[in-house]
Amino acid sequence: MALAAAVKGGLRPSQIVTWQQDSGAVLDITGATLTGTITNRSSSVTRAIAGTLNVTDGAAGQFKWDYAAGDVADVGEFDVQFDAAFGSPPSPARSYIARWTVREYRTASA
Repeated sequence: MALAAAVKGGLRPSQIVTWQQDSGAVLDITGATLTGTITNRSSSVTRAIAGTLNVTDGAAGQFKWDYAAGDVADVGEFDVQFDAAFGSPPSPARSYIARWTVREYRTASA
């Protein structure tokens, strides 16, 4: 599962993610409640994803990550992992770790 880079402080655009297994097959996440973690690769500090994770096409393994300010507060390289909780067993599902970059925001100088 590939994640697009984000810009520090940028809350748009939302990230559209497809939950893929190691084989490349998608995981059906219909009806799942999603959560996740972000781990800073430099400091090893892990925090919960603060933004909203909503299933958009469960059968296709797709969901949308609407960033919260805390998700994009720091510049750097991160490991992101998602969990999907289902109402019936087997549950939960856990994604492989995906690398994610948050880039610096710079204003134009006069």
